[in-house]
Amino acid sequence: MNILVAGKHDSLVDTLIFANINPATRKITLVSIPRDLYYNNRKINSYYALYGMDELKRILSKITGYQIDKYVLIDMYAFIDVIDLVGGIDVHLNEPVIDPTYKVNDNGVWSTLYYWAGDYHLGGKEALRLARTRHTSSDFARAERQQMILKALQQKAREFGFGDAAKLTDIATTVLSKTYTDFTLADALPAYFRYQGFEVEGGNVLSSGNVLESKYTGDLKKDDCQAEVAKEPALNSEVPDDSDKQCDQDKGQYILVPRNDNWNTVRWYFHQLIEE
Repeated sequence: MNILVAGKHDSLVDTLIFANINPATRKITLVSIPRDLYYNNRKINSYYALYGMDELKRILSKITGYQIDKYVLIDMYAFIDVIDLVGGIDVHLNEPVIDPTYKVNDNGVWSTLYYWAGDYHLGGKEALRLARTRHTSSDFARAERQQMILKALQQKAREFGFGDAAKLTDIATTVLSKTYTDFTLADALPAYFRYQGFEVEGGNVLSSGNVLESKYTGDLKKDDCQAEVAKEPALNSEVPDDSDKQCDQDKGQYILVPRNDNWNTVRWYFHQLIEE
C-alpha cells in the first residue's frame, strides 16, 4: 500500500510525504517530495488547489512510478489537535533548531523559536513549530523533521492495544473528522492494528542532494520577455526603451527539476528505496 501523507495551509499543500507500507518486510518507507518540484510548468504543491486530490495523486503516481492508493491531508491547525489528542509525542534532536524569524508566544511571553539538541516531549503547538520552521535550515531539513514527527506518532501509537479499542475508536473518529482522507473508520482501525509494529524508515528526501537540481525560472522568463518586447518597438519614438524594466517585473521563482530533465531518475530513486 502506498499512502500520500500531506499537510496544507489555506489552499496550498506544502508537505508531501510518500509512504510505502510493505507487509513482507514489515517496513514503512517515508520519502518527502519537495513542494518546489516543477512538473508540467507548475510547482507540484499547486495541483491540489487547482485540480483536487485525485489529480495530485495521479501526478505523483506518475512521477514516483508507484500507484498511490490512499491519502491523508491535514490542515495546519488540525495538526495541533491531533498531536494533543494522543497525548503529545517524544522526539530527539541531534542538532539545535533555532529560527530568530519565527515568533512564538508561550504563556503570554513573546520570543523566537529555539530547540536545543536533546530530548523533548512535544504537544501539538510545539510539534507544529518544528514541522514548519525552515528559514535558518532548508526545506529539505524541514522535511526530515516532519518525518521524525510522523515516526514519533507511530511510536506513540504502539502504546495502544486491543484493550484500548474504545479509546482508539474515539481517537480515530476525531482524527478523521479533522482531516481530508479517503480512509474510512472501517479502513483505519484494521490498518492501525496491522501496521502499528512496522519499522518506520525515514530520512529520505527527494532533493538537490540526490537526483534533483535547482533552477531559477526568472532568468528564462526575462529572456523570453525581452525577445517579445524587441519584436514590438514603441510606436512613439520619444518613449524610452524600458524593456529591461518591463521584464524585471516578473522576478521568477526557484524550482526543482530532475537532473538532465530525466524523470526516470526520480523513479529510479524511489525504486532503490522501496525495492532494494
